[in-house]
Amino acid sequence: MTRLSQYWPAIERVADANGVVRLGASDLADAHAELFDAWLDRGHHATMHYLAKNRDARRDPASRFPWAKSVIVILVPYSAERPEAPEGSLSNHVARYALGDDYHEVLERILRELEGVFGEGVKTWRYVDTGPLSDRAYGARSGLGWIGRNGMLINQELGSYFFIGTLLTSLENDIAPHAVADRCGTCTRCLDACPTNAILPDRTLDSNLCISYATIEHRGPLPPDLPLANNAFGCDICQEACPWNHDPAPTHPSFAARDEYRATPVTDLLRFQQDEFSTLFRKSAIKRAKLAGMRRNVEALFDSGVVTEGK
Repeated sequence: MTRLSQYWPAIERVADANGVVRLGASDLADAHAELFDAWLDRGHHATMHYLAKNRDARRDPASRFPWAKSVIVILVPYSAERPEAPEGSLSNHVARYALGDDYHEVLERILRELEGVFGEGVKTWRYVDTGPLSDRAYGARSGLGWIGRNGMLINQELGSYFFIGTLLTSLENDIAPHAVADRCGTCTRCLDACPTNAILPDRTLDSNLCISYATIEHRGPLPPDLPLANNAFGCDICQEACPWNHDPAPTHPSFAARDEYRATPVTDLLRFQQDEFSTLFRKSAIKRAKLAGMRRNVEALFDSGVVTEGK
């Protein structure tokens, strides 16, 4: 029987060479599957109906990949600091994770490098926030952190400003995870900071109230009376409030803030044509919101007085 530990030293070397700051592994059991089902049943996924279509695969990845026996999890840090920029710059109104390159492409490349460690007899499948797999749950099960009160995976040394990539393998897992304690304690800073009360008591989010969902996934008019705070794409408020983000890891080079975001007034998006939008956000996660969505979001910021010039 081939085990994951036989390849682990080589996996560690490749991960380190590609900017991975934490690496772990687990079996396929997902301790959060029932919580996810209950979350769907309460309608907290809003209009993300695709999440409900993949319940069985999320509950049991082996139902889709019968050969799967283990999950490798990687953490790759993005910028925890905003760059200095003029007031009204695009970089001041975009979640930190989107200030650099598209994390899907970067982590896919890293996971492909890890796949190169294995021989032809080992089967693998990559996931970067693109399929029915709870990356945060597997991160916790791999000993890389705990699920915080805000629903984020939190690492005691790194905080939560990182991306998670997962790699299913056909190898038996024999990598023992480090024991990780839940260190949120009685702290409620993230709940207190959230302007829409989107954070639920069971450490999940109600997407119907979430600024990130509204500015990225939601199509059509924004929900009435939903404050966007300072956000045109995504939201970092709960992470900014988290005391565990006091000493984050250095940013992976691919996620360094782009200079053009600092130089572009956010209100320029109101005048952009599709070709300008596509050029500015080439290889960027911001494309997910589409031009119409970003125009809608910036219009809301202007109407609420957050942005006052340049319309």
